[in-house]
Amino acid sequence: MKIISIKATGDNIIVKTDQKTNASLKVMSPALREEKIYAVYEFKNENCITLPRCINGKDGLYLKYLPDGEGAGEGIKYVNEYDFTSENEYDYPAAATKKGLQVAMVNDAVELGIGHAALNINIGNCLLPHKTEDCITYLHEGREYYISKKEISAQDARIKELSDHGIIITMILLNAKSWAGADFPAEMRNVLMHPDYDDEGTISAFNVMTEAGTEAFCAWLEFIAGRYTREDQKYGRIAGFIVSNEINSQWVWGNAGEKTCGDYMYEYTSALRMAYLAGIKMYKNMRTYISLDHWWTGAHDETSPMRFYGSRFCLEYLNKYCAAEGDFWWNIAFHPYPENLFFPDFWNDVTAQFNDDTKRVTFKNLEVLRDFLYEKQNMYGDIRRRVILSEQGFNSHFTPHSEILQACAYGRAYRAVMEIPEIDSFILHAHCDNRYEFGLNLGLWRREKESSNMEAPKPIYWVFKQIDQIDEKGVYGWQRY
Repeated sequence: MKIISIKATGDNIIVKTDQKTNASLKVMSPALREEKIYAVYEFKNENCITLPRCINGKDGLYLKYLPDGEGAGEGIKYVNEYDFTSENEYDYPAAATKKGLQVAMVNDAVELGIGHAALNINIGNCLLPHKTEDCITYLHEGREYYISKKEISAQDARIKELSDHGIIITMILLNAKSWAGADFPAEMRNVLMHPDYDDEGTISAFNVMTEAGTEAFCAWLEFIAGRYTREDQKYGRIAGFIVSNEINSQWVWGNAGEKTCGDYMYEYTSALRMAYLAGIKMYKNMRTYISLDHWWTGAHDETSPMRFYGSRFCLEYLNKYCAAEGDFWWNIAFHPYPENLFFPDFWNDVTAQFNDDTKRVTFKNLEVLRDFLYEKQNMYGDIRRRVILSEQGFNSHFTPHSEILQACAYGRAYRAVMEIPEIDSFILHAHCDNRYEFGLNLGLWRREKESSNMEAPKPIYWVFKQIDQIDEKGVYGWQRY
């Protein structure tokens, strides 16, 4: 007996098998380390059973389904067909440009004509351990969750200011112990942080291991998706979730302790799936992305294979688990920085080769990522996965030569992006030089050498502004590079 589909409708979960069977079906908590069974149903010599969408007070959209008994042996399955009306059903927003920016000055970004932005949001800054006078109470599956009104008001202002200008925003979902000057509430640490998190990590993986962590994560996802995908855009609008940051370098950016790539990706696939399901529950066309850096078959530290992986291997495991347990439309947020972040001339990258075994994928060899997406086994049915380049930039060194090289690198990179239709956005990091960013100066604006004050726009500023514009001869800015 093989389960061929699990469909979620507005009221039901419909499970179909390839033959009539008397096997039973366990309906279980999605938590990966808690084998809690919510209900058991019998097929009764049928090849289809219809379950209620709400099972033991839980939304069956998120739950695990395990066949047991006669002929059963395929393991865990998840919902893989979606036939329900979302809270919001409007079309995915269209942008006239792929040009994006991690925005520091909104008016300047609007003047530059950007179409895309990526914003961070940290779960520990949002969820409170107790009800307070200054919180938003959110009910999820019969339980109250308390959301920081201060944090959400700040997010409202940032999101709405950008989206009111038609800028498409993708939210980067983080789980950092400390973010934007605020520490994780101590009482929430055991609930929200991954149980295997090591304090060396800047960011923790999401806790999809325990029932309490999973339910809190889903509640937060639904709250964020529901608030920021409203058709009336009352609080501003987002269009997608990026789940964690550069997870192939998980020890730093999505820490779940030392694990093989396969074990790490099994856990991450669960978190990515939950984000996808919460997103489409609230907005039919919400997009969800895995975040990866420029390492392809190489790794940030190849002597630590339990901490750092290649992006290609992460994607292959993700495909493997989705094929086995139920596919969904995940997409890719990629960061094709030059091989040496201090030097912008990516066309000289030695470790970026034009084959699938290349150590890195940078702007020099983006077609390696493109070709991977075009392979049938990596598609979502007959649909190619989409790509956003959600963070990458080019360094300069306070010299005219280096700043011209930085501008040239951006122009050549933009041209490479325009040649791949599956790439929807190229979000530059950064708007302004940051004195504390590991000695890098990635901004459109030059800072004063001995301070954080902005001095003037660099040459890249003017290239950025004109890159998607047509001149009097009908030539786009990017076509000059």
